[in-house]
Amino acid sequence: MVEVIKQSIEARKNAIFSSYNVEDKKMLDKIDNLFKKINDFGEKFTDVNEFEKEFANSSLNNDYINIFVELSKVGAPGIGETILESAANEVVSAVMPSRAVIADKRDQALRDIPVVGDIMQAGQTIDFFNKFRKKK
Repeated sequence: MVEVIKQSIEARKNAIFSSYNVEDKKMLDKIDNLFKKINDFGEKFTDVNEFEKEFANSSLNNDYINIFVELSKVGAPGIGETILESAANEVVSAVMPSRAVIADKRDQALRDIPVVGDIMQAGQTIDFFNKFRKKK
């Protein structure tokens, strides 16, 4: 697999575990199985831009997002970060700067998904209030 694609996939995985302390065996197995599928998907590509484009439109991306939705029901994101912002930041920092444009488009598409958009909005509200709390 192309190294930058491998880094992009690993950044997605790290985003989950940096946002949540996942200890449930069933959830860990679910995450492991999903990333096996994502790695197999990534093997098909030699261009990271093509991989990101195809991944964004794949059912694997929906499965990835659903992991965050499931985890949000039992846990909380890190302080000052929303679940998906954290994931997007991990992906953008792990790959080439041109990935920022694709990440912005992906984030906008995610905001249009009712539950995910609500999660992102809640995180932005938390960030807003945390800025005031830090000034004390």
